[in-house]
Amino acid sequence: MYLAIFLVAINVFKLAVARYFPLIGDEAFYWVWSRHLDLSYIAHPPMIAYVNFILTGLFGNSELSIRLGAILIVFLISLIIYFTGKELYGRKAGAVAAMIFNLLPTFFGGGMFLVPQTILFLFWSLSFYLLVKLLATRDSRLWYLLGITAGLGLLSDYVMALFFVGTLIFLIFNKEQRFWLTRKEPYLAFLLALFVFSPVIIWNLRQGFAPFLYWGGKMGTTPRIMDNLFNFFGLQMVLYTPPIFLITIYMIIKGFWKPETIGNRSQVSLLSIFSAVVFLPFAVISPIANVGGHWVATAYLPAIINSSQFKRFAIGTTLFFALLVNILGFTYYIFLYPTPAELKGKEFTINQQLPRFLKESNPKSGRTFYLANDIGTFGLVSFHGKVKVYSPPGLSKEMEAWGTPDIKKGDNVIYFARENTTELQKGLKPLFHRVWVEPNKRLFTKDADIPTRMQIFHCEGYLGGKLP
Repeated sequence: MYLAIFLVAINVFKLAVARYFPLIGDEAFYWVWSRHLDLSYIAHPPMIAYVNFILTGLFGNSELSIRLGAILIVFLISLIIYFTGKELYGRKAGAVAAMIFNLLPTFFGGGMFLVPQTILFLFWSLSFYLLVKLLATRDSRLWYLLGITAGLGLLSDYVMALFFVGTLIFLIFNKEQRFWLTRKEPYLAFLLALFVFSPVIIWNLRQGFAPFLYWGGKMGTTPRIMDNLFNFFGLQMVLYTPPIFLITIYMIIKGFWKPETIGNRSQVSLLSIFSAVVFLPFAVISPIANVGGHWVATAYLPAIINSSQFKRFAIGTTLFFALLVNILGFTYYIFLYPTPAELKGKEFTINQQLPRFLKESNPKSGRTFYLANDIGTFGLVSFHGKVKVYSPPGLSKEMEAWGTPDIKKGDNVIYFARENTTELQKGLKPLFHRVWVEPNKRLFTKDADIPTRMQIFHCEGYLGGKLP
């Protein structure tokens, strides 16, 4: 009863404040994917596009539809965590775990944004629940359900591959469950997962495994080791609270230190392994790559499920930090976000005027193309402006996936730029008969510095040359 009241209250609150959470650039870009359905995409597998396609098909093409999707997914994860905690420790433990999950900053405020990692967490937690149930009941039929959910997880994010690693390590080192390695069901489940994932494999074969080149390029820059480490561990503390972070580290260490201290149902060993297989790889690459705080989210599922076993001080400290970060974060995001002065009072109407602005800005002669030089702006202009947006040729394979602009002499460009605006303006002037900067702000989001840094260049009468 208490959990039901809690979930109703927290989701009513999220729905009430959803209007203060306009789409961020990444979300809008994933929405663009849903307008170009494919077997996969460069940055991620396709599930985020499919979910966006279904949401906007059912509830209309609006920001609220996407917000509803994110809120609903977090709600479903809450139920799965409850049932997993109940299976391992009892009903009260499941309720405590579900409530703590909802209050952690990355799932409370961050859970309102629809990104691939949110969908990954849904299928990861569901797969983990099925694994727990399977190990408890030894019902071999559950392997096939697990294969399907794990395959859907792979369609959501490549991180799901670590789930298979965790399962294999657990079966190898756990004497009670090692017999499964001599049975056909785990191997058939793996093949079933690969079958579900096969569209992405086919797409990668056709594209020369472009995602590996994409993510490898992100780690190929000169590493800022100390900055990256501080960013990684600092974000873990903030997004998941110090107690959850420290208990996760403790569980990982204990899992290696006393791997057979597992009780009748192998709970500690299972939880420790599934924390380690996610946390350790990201911790290892964190000095040479800027690891997003939400990338590691599934590593904290075991600690969340185990949270009812914390001492009262640890639970109290977790709730204190979670509420503190949530209050500060919501206060900043709703009331203190640095909105440009000219957009004050227009924050939630200016985007609706973008289609009209674009239509009225088209010169009478020549065709007009719309360009953007970063994925966030690309997505937001596409979503709010309801126009086809391109990137400059050669800038980004992600944005070029749906074509490049075939600009001919006499055509026009409306260029939305957030990066290198000063150099960009200098580079555009020799290519057009006339280039001028839009004096007014035309787009609003609460994402990084898009509202303040973005400039719009009106470029009339293309003369020829390569677009910067």
